[in-house]
Amino acid sequence: MEDIRHWCMAALPYERSCFLPPSIFGLLFDEAIDTEDEFIAKAMEKIDPTPKNLYVPFNPPVFPFDNKDFEDPFYLVENSPGDIIDLELLKDISDDELSSYLKDVFVRFSYKSGGKIKIKKRELLHYIGKNYFYMAKKGQQKVKKDKRKTFLTVKSRSTASIHIPETTRRAIIRRKVGGDDALIADDDVVNFKKSSGQRADILVAIDTSMSMEQGGKLEFARKACLSFHYYEDSRNARVEFVSFNDRIDKIAPLDVLTLKPVGMTHTAELLDFVFRHFSQRGSENHELYVITDGYPQHEGIEDAQYLTVTLKTAQRLKRLQIKAKILLVQAPGYEINSNNMKYNRLICESLGGELIRVDADGLSGVLIGIKAGFN
Repeated sequence: MEDIRHWCMAALPYERSCFLPPSIFGLLFDEAIDTEDEFIAKAMEKIDPTPKNLYVPFNPPVFPFDNKDFEDPFYLVENSPGDIIDLELLKDISDDELSSYLKDVFVRFSYKSGGKIKIKKRELLHYIGKNYFYMAKKGQQKVKKDKRKTFLTVKSRSTASIHIPETTRRAIIRRKVGGDDALIADDDVVNFKKSSGQRADILVAIDTSMSMEQGGKLEFARKACLSFHYYEDSRNARVEFVSFNDRIDKIAPLDVLTLKPVGMTHTAELLDFVFRHFSQRGSENHELYVITDGYPQHEGIEDAQYLTVTLKTAQRLKRLQIKAKILLVQAPGYEINSNNMKYNRLICESLGGELIRVDADGLSGVLIGIKAGFN
């Protein structure tokens, strides 16, 4: 496999796509990893889908069958070595090629300081988001029939007001990944001056409850968020992330890589957080995207009662007039049931937003496509 360092550094690496799932990149933040060999070994173990026998003591039950250490040996097989991850193109990659790629990634994004291995976080975020973005766009874009070449658009009637380098960069990306021959499209144009009112405050909420582990839904959500962050960053918009389960936590973009599924879906607490988050901002140009697979649940509170609390919180949030979308995610074998649809539809109605049902593997393209539609 050719060395990847030159295209990692390139401004427009659309020739090929990054194929590692987010959970593998997340290993780079493990403080116990000190060498590239450790990173490669942990990554290969996580990727390997081969069932593994678990070695546990086998102590047959003794009357009156209260032996808590007893385990049925026919069930001592682990089907997955770690998190359920999206293997995608990794299935067809040889071990040697994959080891070489992992080595280059580690070398490219790590450095030594004070005798410890540290990660170039900003470069890593840009690299991951960029490649996930290309993968999403390549999967959804089609060649347009209209091949008329245009330059000036409705956004700008004079070349003097156009930021040429940034506009050209965005135009090249669109043409390469979308097969569009238009020299400059309307959405490519970046002006030198943008008023603060044109900049959107965007909040993406990621459900990290236990059910999001099923079918690799959280893995696809990680990928979608990182590609969306890259897309918005290129448009000079500010994106912030929050994870929600039993806790509501504001997180940095790179923290998306290390999110783990735990707990229940505290939607009411999330919407209360969103209300406080946007109430502190002066602009009215706010957007909220909620990525979830479940309906509101809280330990110790009946579902119907907690839904009532959630709807009241959503109605209060509606007063802020934010653009809100709930992306209800499903995966093969974990389809959305009628109660789930009903609950989330009620929340959207109270919120004044829109409910979108989406397959996990298409989440990145849908999220980016929604934002493009807003523009």
